[in-house]
Amino acid sequence: MVGPAAEVGNGMLGDFRTEDERAAAPRSHRRKDSGKSLIAMTLVVALFGVLGVGGWWAYNNVVKEYFIAEDFTGDGNGTEVVVTVEDGWLVSDIAGELEEQGVVASAKAFLNASEDDGDSGTGIQPGTYKMQAEMSAASALAFLLAPENRLTNAVTIPEGYRIFEVFQALSDHTGVPVEEFEAAAEDPEALGVDPIWFEGFGDRQVKSVEGFLFPSTYEFDEEWTAAEMLSAMIDQFNKVIDEIGFLEDIQNIEDPDPDFDPSTLGEQTFNPPTNGEFKIYPWMALQIASIVQSESGIAEDDAKIARVMYNKLYLSWIDHAQTNCNCFESEAIWNYGRLYNGEEAITSHADINWFEVMRDPDNPWAASAPENAGYMPTPISNPGAAVLEAAANPADGDWLFFVTAYEDGSALFAHDHDDHEDNTEIAQANGMA
Repeated sequence: MVGPAAEVGNGMLGDFRTEDERAAAPRSHRRKDSGKSLIAMTLVVALFGVLGVGGWWAYNNVVKEYFIAEDFTGDGNGTEVVVTVEDGWLVSDIAGELEEQGVVASAKAFLNASEDDGDSGTGIQPGTYKMQAEMSAASALAFLLAPENRLTNAVTIPEGYRIFEVFQALSDHTGVPVEEFEAAAEDPEALGVDPIWFEGFGDRQVKSVEGFLFPSTYEFDEEWTAAEMLSAMIDQFNKVIDEIGFLEDIQNIEDPDPDFDPSTLGEQTFNPPTNGEFKIYPWMALQIASIVQSESGIAEDDAKIARVMYNKLYLSWIDHAQTNCNCFESEAIWNYGRLYNGEEAITSHADINWFEVMRDPDNPWAASAPENAGYMPTPISNPGAAVLEAAANPADGDWLFFVTAYEDGSALFAHDHDDHEDNTEIAQANGMA
């Protein structure tokens, strides 16, 4: 690049004359020289512009990539990230995982930090580490090398686990019997659940720790009691709720149908409200978050599914004539009831009388039964932070239906049932329904 550019530049610059030479030349020649000079100057400016653009591209795509690795500063932004280093991983594997999890800005920065420290990254031990997002490569390296930061007795509770699954996982890890977790869970407030979560209950709702056992990685051992373990998880839930502003955000959820008064539905039970007042209590949004956690296939759909659930309860079914009750109509709900009672879940492909199963008035988890309209007795899972945020900040839309339609987990949404049927055909064609 430098050689040809220099040759072209020197050739163009050689055509310029001194002011005396230009003054002595005939007028016609002076006009011609003036035109040639203008063209030459324009080409030179353009040339340097091209070189400038090329230099900027080279900096961003070559120099920056290979010589100046992107890096954060400081020890993190306070957002917890659980990183598991697998046995047999190379430093490059660790670096890639840290970048993917958002702990470091680039794998290259971490590799550079390790090399600058005498390849110290090779001393990182396999295990689980509670780190933070947006750490500098040097601080992330130092954290992973500190033996006290390695969780030697960690248990991970995935997002969406139900209480009976949580109890079993904790029991398997610590040896504490499931029955002790069940006994401890009988008094949620004694474990640290704020009484605000039980305000505004209707006749169908019951106090439970379901929804409050925050999914994360914990370090428990057999010395911990069942109550202590559940309290630690609830404490983490309380911290996350405060961090994301959940209780504040739900106050800004707008009524999707201000003219709809559910008390006009007569025999249909609607818990709550039954007086026409639109009010989202904390437990309501938590229940919806638990449905979203169970139903959503990708994070981008979370807030839209949350809106579907609010619409199902608060849009007048008499007016839109799409459903026959203000009920959730969620497969995940009645399957939760089956699993909770020790039965097997029923998939949408099962050859059963769906009307009978989903609209059984004697089953409190048959959420499509008009008699069970409204909210469920409890949440149906323990949602993570992103889903909690989605439930407190639902997307705008009038959707009443959705179906997971693609292999990546994304869904199609509709207001009209006919459109929903078309979406369901797409899902079936993709083998998703």
